Amino acid sequence: MKKTIQVSRFRNGQLRERVPLVVGLRHGVVQTWHRNGVAASEEPYVKGRLHGVCRQWDEAGKLLGEFTMVEGTGVQREWHDNGRIKLEVSTVAGKFCGPNRIWLRDGTLLSERYLLRGRPVTRTQYTRAAAKDLTLPKPEDSAATPRRPSRAIERHVHKVFVGGLLEKSSPAEARTWLSGAAKTKSGPSLGRFRSAKAALVLVTALYDAGALEVTVPGIYRDKRGKEFADWLLVRLPSARAIRGRIRKACRILKKRDLGAFLPESDVGETHLVLALE
Repeated sequence: MKKTIQVSRFRNGQLRERVPLVVGLRHGVVQTWHRNGVAASEEPYVKGRLHGVCRQWDEAGKLLGEFTMVEGTGVQREWHDNGRIKLEVSTVAGKFCGPNRIWLRDGTLLSERYLLRGRPVTRTQYTRAAAKDLTLPKPEDSAATPRRPSRAIERHVHKVFVGGLLEKSSPAEARTWLSGAAKTKSGPSLGRFRSAKAALVLVTALYDAGALEVTVPGIYRDKRGKEFADWLLVRLPSARAIRGRIRKACRILKKRDLGAFLPESDVGETHLVLALE
């Protein structure tokens, strides 16, 4: 059996992720680290499926949470650094099946989708199927009670989400970046999006396609002290079909001449780079 170790690093050389592979499948403990070198997460895999106790820590080393998977079956979770639940993904034998939810840092539910053996369905359709098949994850299985955004807080959701996307100190700065207003002669802004809404549409499409996380890993300063970024990092799930859907969403960039994505071919990678030109 061919064994390999896939490694990725931050720009400062600090180890970011270590993925053990056997014949191209994850096999062993997948580890990630924060920029300061503190362990961020540990996820045990057996022949490409999560199996065992998975844990996540904050930058100070405090345990944010843990969950248990059995041969790819269970509810995978991620947490914000403030301890609130961030993401829940239900799988059965390694395939997406059940409720999938994303929350903002303040606990507001941003997205809720239901999948039945990899196929998108409505909540009603899934609830009916789960009532007949008791092996399916229950619709209400969740570590948090969903706080559904109403029309009154839609603008609040937009501001918090855009600000969190760029990990900026304020939503106003984030929207300035996304609109291209921060562009300088010495460096590009975050792509050529005409508005914050246009960028948000792209990021939402990536999450809807199945992306686990979309972040801005590098923020730079020009000689005048202005900040800019020129690429996004998309964390991919292990399912090949889902990775294909994410690539399809990325092709919006090429069609609109906004940038490119790498790598173009699916080689089982864990991350996809969006170069926003």
